[in-house]
Amino acid sequence: MIRYSVLTSGSCGNSYIFYDGTDSILVDIGLSLTGLKKRLCVVGVPFESIRGLFITHMHPDHSKGMGVFYRATHLPVYLSKIAREHEENALERLGLDDDKISLFSFGDVLSCGSFTLVPFRTSHDSAGSCGYEIIHKGGDRIFLMTDTGIFSEESKSIAARARLIFLESNFDETMLKIGPYPYHLKKRIMGDRGHLSNDQAMEFLSDIPLLKKKIYFVHLSNNNNSPELVNNLAFMSHPDMDYTVCERGKLYEGCLE
Repeated sequence: MIRYSVLTSGSCGNSYIFYDGTDSILVDIGLSLTGLKKRLCVVGVPFESIRGLFITHMHPDHSKGMGVFYRATHLPVYLSKIAREHEENALERLGLDDDKISLFSFGDVLSCGSFTLVPFRTSHDSAGSCGYEIIHKGGDRIFLMTDTGIFSEESKSIAARARLIFLESNFDETMLKIGPYPYHLKKRIMGDRGHLSNDQAMEFLSDIPLLKKKIYFVHLSNNNNSPELVNNLAFMSHPDMDYTVCERGKLYEGCLE
């Protein structure tokens, strides 16, 4: 059995934990170490079970706690080589040198405790951004993809073989267009290196067999989206889908048996 939790999601911070009773892995740490520990206590995952931290990209809402985490644990912190090459200043601010980071290329197979992770490329305005296929030694597969303006056939193939899917549904296009954001920011969000809209998220799932899968819609914008909009669109697009819409900053948990 794998227990999992969306510890927090959205522009306020993003973090996910996966735990099999012995080992856990952490994906992103867009919150403080104290905040992480408090949330782990709520879901009953021992902090000491963490075997490694995997970063999707270097924007602060995904990475701001990685330096403190490393200094507190000296556990492996995984980051793409491309992100390392382009985010030197950010890493220096976090107090992370090369010898404190486990660098990977897309497609590498990363073993960590009972888990194996395979990073795949995403399209975001943060160099070297990625999603992860997470494979447990028991055979279960998990798909996690946020912060991407477009999706690839590769990502759809990975999601198709997963039992559990975490997928960005960031903005409602109409809300964004008529909202208060300046034009350049609207253009960035809607661009190929921005975020997935609600419609794009539903399109991503359209060719994927959803029977016996659990879907979590994550990283909803606080200003350009609402859980009600995502929920309604998901129900209309895929009425038989088992899904949860994650509200900004809230904690969600479940298990794979």
